[in-house]
Amino acid sequence: MAITTKATSNFSFRKLANALDDVLDSYVSNIYEDVAQDARDTITSGKGLRKLKAKTQEKRKKGYYGKNKNMPTSDMRPLHHTGKLLKSIKATENGINVIGYAENHINGHFAGKSFVRPRNPFFTQKENLKAGVKKNRDKRMSKLIRSINKVWRTPQK
Repeated sequence: MAITTKATSNFSFRKLANALDDVLDSYVSNIYEDVAQDARDTITSGKGLRKLKAKTQEKRKKGYYGKNKNMPTSDMRPLHHTGKLLKSIKATENGINVIGYAENHINGHFAGKSFVRPRNPFFTQKENLKAGVKKNRDKRMSKLIRSINKVWRTPQK
């Protein structure tokens, strides 16, 4: 006596394999946007950044900014003097673009003979992602799962 079975499936690993690059690219680009937005929020609020020293605050009040520029301000939020850094933070499909001098703020730099410690709007001092990126993790993961399910489903016969 022979037993015959028939199995049907409503998913296709081949379809998923063919579309996986696009699905993962979308997931990663969402992470980049969350990191960029969190950095912009950090700069705008000033929270989580090392405060300005008294000397820097005096320079801002007097209008010192680079060579021969007069830009007085009462805004004492770190990394927020001109707004150039804030406006330059853009998420792209390959990562996050920022203005060139952002590296000085992220890694620290020498100003004259003294070293200026970093004020990194992207990561905490322990090099962890900021809270906003973690907060959206579940939302991104749900979207990734929905994308995978959408891609690999096949019509029922």
